[in-house]
Amino acid sequence: FFRGCSSFGSMPPKKKAKLSGATWEWKTDADEWAAFAPADAAMLEAHRHLGTHTTQDFTFNKEYQTMYEINFTHSYQRNLETKVQRSIRRLEAGATVAPGAKSGGVLYEWFTDDLTWEPFDPQDISLLEDALVAGGTEKLFSTRALTFNKGYDSLYIFDFHLMTQVNCDSGTSRKIRRRMEGVAPKEEGDDGVGYAVSDAAQVTPAAGAATDATDTASSTPKAVPAAPKAVVSTLLLPPPPEPLKDEEIKDQASRGAQSRRGVKKVDYGKVVSGDKHGTACFDRMLENEARLCGEWAVFYHSYSAAALLYEVQAAVAAVLFRFRSAFAVLPRLLLSGFRELSDATKLQSAFKKMKERDHNVQYRKVGLCATSALLADDSEAPATRVFLMGYSVGPCGHVLRDLLVACGVPKPKVAALAKAIVALSVEHGLDARGFGGKGCKSGRSGHLLQIFMKREMVDRYVYPSHPFGVPDKTRDKPLSKYLAGPGPIQGQVRIVAHPALFMRATYVRMYVYSADPTFHSKRECFQEKLTGLLEPILKTPDVRQKAAEGIFDGELPPWYDSADQSSAGKAHNTYK
Repeated sequence: FFRGCSSFGSMPPKKKAKLSGATWEWKTDADEWAAFAPADAAMLEAHRHLGTHTTQDFTFNKEYQTMYEINFTHSYQRNLETKVQRSIRRLEAGATVAPGAKSGGVLYEWFTDDLTWEPFDPQDISLLEDALVAGGTEKLFSTRALTFNKGYDSLYIFDFHLMTQVNCDSGTSRKIRRRMEGVAPKEEGDDGVGYAVSDAAQVTPAAGAATDATDTASSTPKAVPAAPKAVVSTLLLPPPPEPLKDEEIKDQASRGAQSRRGVKKVDYGKVVSGDKHGTACFDRMLENEARLCGEWAVFYHSYSAAALLYEVQAAVAAVLFRFRSAFAVLPRLLLSGFRELSDATKLQSAFKKMKERDHNVQYRKVGLCATSALLADDSEAPATRVFLMGYSVGPCGHVLRDLLVACGVPKPKVAALAKAIVALSVEHGLDARGFGGKGCKSGRSGHLLQIFMKREMVDRYVYPSHPFGVPDKTRDKPLSKYLAGPGPIQGQVRIVAHPALFMRATYVRMYVYSADPTFHSKRECFQEKLTGLLEPILKTPDVRQKAAEGIFDGELPPWYDSADQSSAGKAHNTYK
């Protein structure tokens, strides 16, 4: 789900960067590429993880002290005084421009229903590039003047920050991209899919692991039929911190919804405000905040391609651990990555050595990208702008099969079960293009997971961040104190999505909102049928125990019950 596109607040301290042989170049007026000075290249390399950066530190700028905006995501630099914009590029050591390529003009492409990228018409490319140069990435661009729109006259809204287009008549949204001709684009997928690829493929079924998943659905765990052989001290949650005092809870409740604190006017943004279903979803999320703000902090995780994987994990957890899947998905289920990175402090410590930052395989196993306010327009994926669009990736059917194996489904039954799950998704309106199925009719593949966490648990499992997971010390007061303040509250966070925490309703409560109105209305039914598909396969106690051991990385918790838990976890969601 989540990529580094923009920065906010004050930036992390500058660091000396090693270029590692990479070359930085800029586009001249003669349409040729020229190398930046070594000092400028080092400066660009040091800040590229931020997504965007403003600076006066170019060597050629010492006399003028003009402010420049550098957009690493869309590969350009802009003089903020003259508004002159130039393309830039970074070439890895040994990289070459594709044979026969032109001098490096700009290309705009759109993501098709066949999961391929198609170029815009040259006339439309010029229109989009002019709009980007004039307004930058923070302004939406509305137009009817597209070559493919003649005779239809539909209004299209382009978001150059999220790189999406929306047809305002049909509501269909598509991913777009801007790249330099002749330089191969870097394909990036959904945050959740990246997690599943890295995690499921490395977990062997029945390798065993553990969670503290007792009370998402039910308050009292069943008795254990037999004492487990394994010791689970490494995976059980540590004792919780002291809960808030009554006066603290009353104070937080009096301050109101977290996303509305310090906000003079509630603004859902141009896209959501113009959509009846989107507006209703945002209204309900703010109602949830107001209802729970006394004891709970809230975060928002945006995703799309990972939706089917998250749904499957929720259904598995419903069958095995009485997780209430009618309310929400489960973004992490396999515990193998949480042994070493079990909380935010450990994740930040390990982050210092991760060259790929939050793209690191081990980071993705445990870390979840989120924002701390529904209405803030400052994160890499602002909820008001990304909700309807979501993210698009290529085929990932194998990821679903790997996940099912990792969750204990016998290998001979995996292919048939995966096919049935995809068919069920299509039937209920969930976009399944990445898994060999059909897309949703609305073209709206976005989802928001609203995550409420007990305020006393926040500092243990969440840290404030810049794009790419870089810790943000300006909001680390600690973070729980910042979130308890008068606002306005804003900024990204990274959450250690420990299943032991996320499957306990005493610590975390979640609600999911889907941009596609059909799937949103049918999701409870979808989850009931999905658990129905899993129950016959996980029907015997020994198979369920084997699946639990695979999920828990070899250690069963003492509360585990090998009986089917799905009936205990059933509940009607009145907050959707």
